[in-house]
Amino acid sequence: MLHSWWKASSPIRFRRCYGTRSDPLRILFCGSDDFSCVSLSALHREHVRNRGLVEALDVMVLPAKPTGRGLRRLREVPCRNLAQKLGLTIHQRDTFRQWSLPPGTNLIVAVSFGLFVPSRILASAKYGGLNLHPSLLPDLRGPAPIHHALLQGDTHVGISLQTLDEKAFDHGVILAQTPAPGLHIPPRATLQDVLRDAAHQGAEMLVQGLRSGLHLPPYRDVGWRAAQLMGRELRHAPKVTKSDGHVNWDTWTADQFVRFIRVMGSVWIYAINSKGEKKRIIFLDGEAVAAKTRWEGGIATMMCGSEGDSQSMPGGNRIAVMIQEDNSCLFDMNNNTRISVKRVRVEGRTEQLAAIGLGSFLMPAGA
Repeated sequence: MLHSWWKASSPIRFRRCYGTRSDPLRILFCGSDDFSCVSLSALHREHVRNRGLVEALDVMVLPAKPTGRGLRRLREVPCRNLAQKLGLTIHQRDTFRQWSLPPGTNLIVAVSFGLFVPSRILASAKYGGLNLHPSLLPDLRGPAPIHHALLQGDTHVGISLQTLDEKAFDHGVILAQTPAPGLHIPPRATLQDVLRDAAHQGAEMLVQGLRSGLHLPPYRDVGWRAAQLMGRELRHAPKVTKSDGHVNWDTWTADQFVRFIRVMGSVWIYAINSKGEKKRIIFLDGEAVAAKTRWEGGIATMMCGSEGDSQSMPGGNRIAVMIQEDNSCLFDMNNNTRISVKRVRVEGRTEQLAAIGLGSFLMPAGA
């Protein structure tokens, strides 16, 4: 179910095609994660109740990946598990080389797939291909647009339905797009909230687009975001990795610290303890506090950094820390901001209250 803050947004507008009629669609759906599963479910429902529009539905997914300790366990992508549950034909491959579309396939739909669909495959489908992308293209091209929108403090996100381009990801003709200014993100919405509701908005856009014949040429670009971005450098949205959660004490503000926690679940640093050992410290929460907050409690310092393995930690910072009565810790951040942390996990240990977990890393101020 969509949250009320999405329901209240402006409706998606579609271009209707007159004078042309689509053959019943025989779709190859290419997907991977939970986001793409919502679109697959919507297409399957349409297939069940409207065979005149969606006559057949096959699914392509990437092979299972090794995971867990020792990489001994194989993890299937969620889209494969859903396709199996729905009784759909599954094609599991990591390349399109030496492979052809199932006979009769006339449309390819790719949602959060990650594998480029080559021109040979697109040309063999009568209606080419469509892609659903959770950003207001051409802004935030790449595999993680919602992650980067939240990390950069955006207040709105959107969905774009585009044709699959023969040469590059996310460069197709935009056939439908969330109306300006996009969908507002409430301050307390989590990454999972936004991803889940964007997935439902996108699935609705995809099915309505097929009903409206957007997959039929001639194509007309209805994207509005490009005009707003004219003359500006486009932002990209590469995959987010654990290394992105490394706290940069020189540049991060408290608000940035909170945004990274919101998206990644935790952030981390390296620090030197009283034995001269470098350990990774994971911050499990963070709350921005007013810079005028008085430093009341025990004041200490901690040597933090990331470069090198020596005790001196080249490029490191000596950070002021205030230990508070509830065993949380207050840190000075860039731009005269402060962050309060309640829970940490030190490498090799379980979760602890911040002041307790950081105890062996703290030195008296002035030491």
